[in-house]
Amino acid sequence: MTSPEPLPDVSTPNTSGVSRSAGSDLPDHIAKIRRSSLWAAYGDAMGWISELTDAAGLRRRTIGAPLCRPIEWTRRIGGRSGITTPLPRGCYSDDSQLRLATSRAIRPDGFDVEAFAKVELPVWLSYALGGGKSTSAAAEHLANPRVQWFANTFKGWTRSGGNGAAMRIQPHVWAARAPDNAESFLPDVVRNTICTHSHPTGLMGAILHALTLAHATATGRYPSPNDFLAVTKHAETLPEVIQSDTEVGSYWRTAFERESGAFNDAWVRAIAESREAIESVIMSMKSNAVGADRYAEIVDNLRLRDPSRRGSGILSAVAAVGLIWCEERPEEALRIAANAIGTDTDTIATMAGAILGVVADVEPPVEVLDADLFRSEADRMAEIARGGQTKSHRYPDLLHWSAPKTRADTLTRLKDGCLYVRGLGRADSESEPISSPKESFKWQWVRLETGQTLLIKRRRDLVCGHEESGEFPEGEPRTLVSPTADAPGGLPLDPQEVDDADSSDATTPELASRKSPERSKPPRDLQPVLDYMQKNRSNPKNIVAALRKVVNTGTPGEIAAVTAAFIDLLRQPE
Repeated sequence: MTSPEPLPDVSTPNTSGVSRSAGSDLPDHIAKIRRSSLWAAYGDAMGWISELTDAAGLRRRTIGAPLCRPIEWTRRIGGRSGITTPLPRGCYSDDSQLRLATSRAIRPDGFDVEAFAKVELPVWLSYALGGGKSTSAAAEHLANPRVQWFANTFKGWTRSGGNGAAMRIQPHVWAARAPDNAESFLPDVVRNTICTHSHPTGLMGAILHALTLAHATATGRYPSPNDFLAVTKHAETLPEVIQSDTEVGSYWRTAFERESGAFNDAWVRAIAESREAIESVIMSMKSNAVGADRYAEIVDNLRLRDPSRRGSGILSAVAAVGLIWCEERPEEALRIAANAIGTDTDTIATMAGAILGVVADVEPPVEVLDADLFRSEADRMAEIARGGQTKSHRYPDLLHWSAPKTRADTLTRLKDGCLYVRGLGRADSESEPISSPKESFKWQWVRLETGQTLLIKRRRDLVCGHEESGEFPEGEPRTLVSPTADAPGGLPLDPQEVDDADSSDATTPELASRKSPERSKPPRDLQPVLDYMQKNRSNPKNIVAALRKVVNTGTPGEIAAVTAAFIDLLRQPE
């Protein structure tokens, strides 16, 4: 493949009239992350107004006014049994909600994927403003206490190729200590993604967006066509990243290949699809069209209005960069994306906004809802990136946590009368409950202590207290130590050591009190344990001893992976 010709010069001086960010005196990296976060939320708030409607529908939503900036508008929430309610100016959708959920689950010692999968995603269902089928189905399945994040085999899980993961993974890049080194964030991007999206198209979309955002963060400039094609070259190494991760490589990949065939072959096809899409956009850039007209050609060439392609992870990531090549001014670029009716307007705009914001020298002209929360979380990600210690969200103890049985069970009332959102903490009422056609359910605007505003589904009469959930009824959840980021020392993989194992060998403290190792420590290889079990499958004593050793020293994910693999082994004929 020959190198593409350089893009035409599409740079335009910033004439938006927007004042320079109030945070312009902040250290450069913090300012970058703040603006990336705010412009991503701004693009979401703009694009959500025009999502999944036609020209007539958009006119109804904007009362005939052109869509130029976020506005107050009205939308139906909760489906047929839901409510039609006004949404405040700058209200954001599931794209930014799940980005905040990802951010909350990132701590100085890494990404707490267990908390994200078992707390954030199931709880999100109760306040979701939008949300794709795969993300919603995955979140529902993860509410089952027996389902592990790396084994979320909900119906259709291997066909989940949408952009529902790509739109939320920016915090992993923002918190990366070395954004110019993909190894510092790609493993967590993969872990986050496969909680809901396992098809290579969905996974590739997340990888492409993470790498292009990281490029902008590290260099201070947008990726060029050659840079973007180089990203696909880097993505070829993903199978190695997957294989180096115990849970992902040993269990998720095995389950995927059992249902869909060789992952490497599927990944080669995803790489080819990505390059084809990028080259199509590069060809579009050679036309005489500019701005919105040029982006319209990209939309047509990628067939982004085709329902079967509209939400593709790969095409959304490619379109976001193509939009930036058409228009570098953030406000104008996101206006163009939001007015491309029939495309996935909010997701393309939010992904482009994240990249544009890194390079921009201004904040958005309109404050999005919860703007101060977006700033504080961005600052926290930037502090983690520089190796600092920050206050992190205190999740419930997962050993005792169970997700709400229904979406309406998430909002409860504590014994002191305070509202409490399970898994997320205390909340203040922002409105009177809004009745739905089903009298047993209502919706209510609440505001978490952290500053996030939620329109949450609730019961007519709230349950008081929730001791059974493992959360303190006074609203102070226990600190969760991530079984992934805070794993103990290496497993004993010497067959003789496993053979001689006894319960008296268990000297490792309980999981919640284990000391965190350095994040750079490589994952353990469980294959020798599995090989030993294969060899000794007819010797129950040795098998029990091996399982006990894994249980005593392994993470919950490793225990599940070994147990599941052993069950498959037992099902095989001797």
